[in-house]
Amino acid sequence: METKILSVSCGLFGITDDYTESFLSLDEKFRSNKEATFFVRASGDSMLPEIKPNDILIVDKSVALFNNAIATFYFNRRAICKQYIKTPKGIILRSLNSKYPDIIVKEDDEIDLFGVVTGLARDLYGPSL
Repeated sequence: METKILSVSCGLFGITDDYTESFLSLDEKFRSNKEATFFVRASGDSMLPEIKPNDILIVDKSVALFNNAIATFYFNRRAICKQYIKTPKGIILRSLNSKYPDIIVKEDDEIDLFGVVTGLARDLYGPSL
């Protein structure tokens, strides 16, 4: 899908000109590897304020997991989204909402990476407010 990109002023005086900057394929921007990219709906508040309930996460299975990445996992047979932190002592899965404790991954835990979150889509007005 190719979409026309306009520049808009977000300052005090609002939009003064409709200026077409370029064309952008949303597939090219968000789905560089179409076979490995999935859209997943977020639920719960553990990743607030960055990820809100009902946000659509863009998850790419082809991106290598890296330290501090936001990623989706199957953890003990449950699908979760957390920040991945690798320390000399082990792996921590962290919620961005400070009211939730860190998950310290133990040897007997089952953890499988589903994919790295590479972006998100959010309704400006709607249930995620």
